[in-house]
Amino acid sequence: MNTVLSLIIMISQNTIRKDNFNSIACYIIEHLYEIETMNIKYLAENCFVSTTSILKFCQLIGFDSYTDFKKNLFTSIDTRKEQLIAKCENLNEQELLHKISLFAKEPFDIKQLQEQVHQLIQFIKNQKRIHFYGAVFPLGLLESFSEDMTIMGVPIYVHQTPYNQIELKANKGIHVIVTLTGRFIELNQDGYLKLCHSHEHIVLISQMIDLKNAELNIHMPYTISSDYDDIIYILILDLIKYLYYQRVGLKI
Repeated sequence: MNTVLSLIIMISQNTIRKDNFNSIACYIIEHLYEIETMNIKYLAENCFVSTTSILKFCQLIGFDSYTDFKKNLFTSIDTRKEQLIAKCENLNEQELLHKISLFAKEPFDIKQLQEQVHQLIQFIKNQKRIHFYGAVFPLGLLESFSEDMTIMGVPIYVHQTPYNQIELKANKGIHVIVTLTGRFIELNQDGYLKLCHSHEHIVLISQMIDLKNAELNIHMPYTISSDYDDIIYILILDLIKYLYYQRVGLKI
């Protein structure tokens, strides 16, 4: 992932340093298709920063002017759209589900997983915004997914959570907690419960089936290796992306 949009997403997902650049990046991905006709003064006002801050942001991305930044941003978006369309044309729901089942260590209800992902797609259609919570890894595997979903009008926010510091802001959207083994919730029990009690649409992606308080638990199969766990996680993200594309497409 090496596009103008990917760099903006990377800055927006920096949960360690919350500064003006982070705020600008978040605003851009929230209003991606409005930016093309937005002048620098209007963008600065909406981000509650100066035009100088916007110019510094453009320079951080690698451009000398706001005009060059916008031109290259939308050129890269057009290229990424073509790549997304080509990829989705070559994906198939049943093939993705079959690949997931191949890595399962023991018999696994793949039909149930399919139903769970379809339910998540309906959540996404209604909310059009997703917050992911978890450790630095596997959240690091969200890069490509984040860019494609943002292009389809669904901003992705990543809350990389150290120890017991789950972010409890009143964030709108779907709240997806990635905890393959369930350990993340064990280490963040109080924060997890507070998150469940203060937000709607709590979704778990986990191998554990007895986790409570979530509205939806997308159950991953057990495998013989953590490397295979990561592959299944990526396949599930591809399935989510593919199904959302099939439902919504690129109509922004």
